[in-house]
Amino acid sequence: MSAVLWLAVTVAGLAQPAAPASARTWIGQEARIEAHLRTAQVSDLEEVGVGVTHPRRGHLTPPEPVASLVWKVLPPGRRHGFWESYKSEIAAYELDKLLGLQMIPPAVERRIGNDTGAAIMWLDGLRTVRQAGGKVPSGPEWGRAIRKMLMFDDLICNRDRNAGNIMVGPPGELILIDHSRAFITDKELPQKIERVDATLWDRFTALTPADVSRTLGPWLDADAIDAVIERRNRMVDAVNKLVAKNGRARVIIP
Repeated sequence: MSAVLWLAVTVAGLAQPAAPASARTWIGQEARIEAHLRTAQVSDLEEVGVGVTHPRRGHLTPPEPVASLVWKVLPPGRRHGFWESYKSEIAAYELDKLLGLQMIPPAVERRIGNDTGAAIMWLDGLRTVRQAGGKVPSGPEWGRAIRKMLMFDDLICNRDRNAGNIMVGPPGELILIDHSRAFITDKELPQKIERVDATLWDRFTALTPADVSRTLGPWLDADAIDAVIERRNRMVDAVNKLVAKNGRARVIIP
């Protein structure tokens, strides 16, 4: 290779922007982070200042692999017209793992002082949709993430999805937080189904009552677990009707 050509290739290579790092920093070290959230010393619990469920932030010692956590103490019950439970935060994370969704940061149950609640991985350096201007990102690179979010919210009956609990990562990456009002026993779907992600849809349709019960049994009662399966079945009916009307390629998107 000539010196001129080598220089051109080198300069071109230097000009290439680095691919953005994933915001999903927990992927591949879930077990380590879960153990840290359960056992690390917590200090300086402070009010976050956002969120209707009044989460707090706790700093962890040692600060690796996670420097701080979100602390939610919400014993299961009805408040201000909503069913809320810290256990729903953990159920959402466990179901995320079962489905390979990879959109919800680690959440575990632990005790801090006299309270038992959900300890959730704190994510630094991310903004919510509200903080970023109030609109969910659009464009081809975001379509898949949005479809997956809507599918998951239908499955868990999350009627509280809003601009304050969707975090924006690199292009195509959404992080979902705040699920304490999900997993109610309502069997109606909160989101209208138009399209579904093919890979996630295969995992939805493969779910068995035994899978759901084993995964969510420690966190939900039998009625809430039955409602998850019923909503999945209603999603199947809705997708089958759309496929019959519009064709599979327009409904189940690779």
